[in-house]
Amino acid sequence: MLGSARSAFMKKASGGGTFPAPIAAYGFSEGSGTTTADASGNGHTLTLNGTSWEPSGHTGSALTNTTTAQGATSFFTSPSAAITLMAWVKPLDLTLNTTHFALGFLDAGGSTYVGIFTQRQDFGSNHNVLQCDLKLNGTLNEYAGPALTVGTWVHVALTYNGSTVVVYKDGVAVNTTAATGTITAGDGLYVAGWSLSSPEDTDVVVDDARVFNVALTQAEITTAMNTPVA
Repeated sequence: MLGSARSAFMKKASGGGTFPAPIAAYGFSEGSGTTTADASGNGHTLTLNGTSWEPSGHTGSALTNTTTAQGATSFFTSPSAAITLMAWVKPLDLTLNTTHFALGFLDAGGSTYVGIFTQRQDFGSNHNVLQCDLKLNGTLNEYAGPALTVGTWVHVALTYNGSTVVVYKDGVAVNTTAATGTITAGDGLYVAGWSLSSPEDTDVVVDDARVFNVALTQAEITTAMNTPVA
């Protein structure tokens, strides 16, 4: 049943592979203005809120932020049973023992529910490396990856299927951890910025961001990674 249900919503990529349809997707192709459209067709438009346009993204234009200003936001709740969050990210600062948030679901008070950080020093033990956070049954958990490089594009994906969390870097799994529970729903998606209630430096460029309510396979992640948001 799961396979047939997924196949009804598969998106065919230009290279011939497929992946499920996202619930939100952003190619940031506008290059100007105060909003950017949700290419999934679900109407989750992002409002920039101080986040800036970057003309030289991974594919076309992108969003960037080098301040503590609130990021591009769309106020809808995160999936609760399964999720994939992914984007191309270019870190602009990785000074030791600093925190830089790329994208994810937060609440109005700035608490993380699903998040991708180029590094995070203020939570847990894995400092100065890629870190993905996921709140399950009300408890925030960290899943670390390798250290990233300033000025270098990297594709990062976080998946959860109800039993396993996987962090991917450039389509390769770098952390696989058993986990169970319901994802605690965040209030909104934030891209290249943080809640004004608890501001953090961002210092990233973000392009081709997608959210799914299923956990993609490695093959699907690789296909999506190589398929710009149209």
